[in-house]
Amino acid sequence: MADWKDLADLIFPELDETILDLEKKYPARQNSVCSRFAPSPTGFLHIWGVFAALVAWRFVKQNNWTFILRIEDTDQKRKIDWAVESLLNSMKTFWITIDEWNIGNDWENVWDYGPYTQSERKKLYHIFVKELIAKWLAYPCWMTNEEIDNIRDQQQKSKIMPWIYGNYSIYRNKTVGELINKIKENNNFIIRFRSHGDTQKKIVFDDILRWKVNMWDNYNDIVLIKSDGLPTYHLAHIVDDYLMRVSHIIRAEERLTSVPLHLQLFEAFGLPAPKYCHLAQILKIDSETNKKRKLSKRQDPEADVEYFFQNAYSTQWILDYLYTIMDSGFEEWQKANPDKSFLDRDFVLENMNKSGALFDLTKMESVNNDYLSRISTDQLLKETIERAEKYNIELADLMKKDINYTRSALDIERHTPKDPKRFTTFKDVDTQLSFFFDSEYEKMIDSVKIKIKNWDEFFQNIIKLDVLVVSNFIDEYLWVLDLELTVEEWFEQLKKIWKKYWFAWNNAEFKEWGYIWKIWDLAMLIRLWLCASTKTPDLFSVMKVMGKDKIEKRLKTFVNL
Repeated sequence: MADWKDLADLIFPELDETILDLEKKYPARQNSVCSRFAPSPTGFLHIWGVFAALVAWRFVKQNNWTFILRIEDTDQKRKIDWAVESLLNSMKTFWITIDEWNIGNDWENVWDYGPYTQSERKKLYHIFVKELIAKWLAYPCWMTNEEIDNIRDQQQKSKIMPWIYGNYSIYRNKTVGELINKIKENNNFIIRFRSHGDTQKKIVFDDILRWKVNMWDNYNDIVLIKSDGLPTYHLAHIVDDYLMRVSHIIRAEERLTSVPLHLQLFEAFGLPAPKYCHLAQILKIDSETNKKRKLSKRQDPEADVEYFFQNAYSTQWILDYLYTIMDSGFEEWQKANPDKSFLDRDFVLENMNKSGALFDLTKMESVNNDYLSRISTDQLLKETIERAEKYNIELADLMKKDINYTRSALDIERHTPKDPKRFTTFKDVDTQLSFFFDSEYEKMIDSVKIKIKNWDEFFQNIIKLDVLVVSNFIDEYLWVLDLELTVEEWFEQLKKIWKKYWFAWNNAEFKEWGYIWKIWDLAMLIRLWLCASTKTPDLFSVMKVMGKDKIEKRLKTFVNL
């Protein structure tokens, strides 16, 4: 009479290796602590994915343990070809170093615990499932979607716990002979796990972050192998984490409810379970309901890490912000240690927040502004060029053409008592840097000219100045301009010229002494024509960087309009 081992051999006739053989092939690591980041290649990298990877990476790397990358691509229908390359580029951008991954030529495996892509590990999953079938802990199933829907309708009407278990599983209680005959008739089936089926059983398990967790145990005969021969997430992660010798599984809290099932599977295989740590999700305030919800790939552009790069945020800033979510004491520590990075602070997994952190874009901008204001000008220059090389190559080329000039333009008033901390994102850097370069300035001033079609009208109605007065003032101003003066000397020199052309220094002077114009009107005009913008750093500092030749050229062009 046939037994369950015969059924297992019938389903997987080509397999002669056992779990014991695989344990010898993938022995315990000398470095016993290992964690992993295991994303699915279904699209862009979610900002939460960066957060989870950062947590796992920081946890192991601060102690020189092992961090691996595993691609969970068993859902082939949702797989996107470019996703893995995008994922790797994002991790590289965030300086998350990978100890093990398919990193050889043409992605071949060069480490002892690979392959690191699940679709390449099909045989390993089959070896594990074959042993479950032989032990009467898994069985083939041919239930159709229609049959499953009918069962669920029946369960719902009877107010019975849903899913496929016990007598609700048509093939669970079939004899070996019946199953063998069915296979001979129809070789298209899935394989289910034989759970205990007790809907009243509870389980208590440990979680690094949540301590003791009390939860209903799994009673569902979940699918282990799909009809395409690939495993479900539940089986794959058990096999992979054991054979890769992962000691700590750090993942999203939405997987917390799967732990009872996963512990059942580890027990069914006779294997020790790893330590679990389930991280809180990143939340945001929904604009319609005004309630907190999970940051969504479908609804929220900021869920995509590329959003922050396109909107010119600093990589270090994103890391700093995520670290404030990881470590509630990090922000205060950083203020006390402005010259240190998060790598200099010990990270304690157990101290993380158990509730979801609110993704606050306003706070994030504040953190980014603090970072761009804090770093040295050389570091700002380096990061500005690196970003421009990706998003604004023309500006990058201009910056690199004269590094000293670019550095001086960036350095205006930085790290001084008057520091305006004017850069919140790299877009601000680009905006306040572009006008220093003639080719970019010409584009900007052309835009200004288009907006101001009638100069006489502009002078008289907008800033109430006479064109001839402005022209004469600029001629005299250029004649005496000396950029070697101190700010105070330059200012006193200008005062004399202002008074001559009846420009008042302030409103009180304007009202009391009958001046015709106010100096702010003129200053705004000069700033506009030198920089093609009314929002710039300190004007005299800008002029000193530009040099007299550039100033004369731009202002004389204005005079000759």
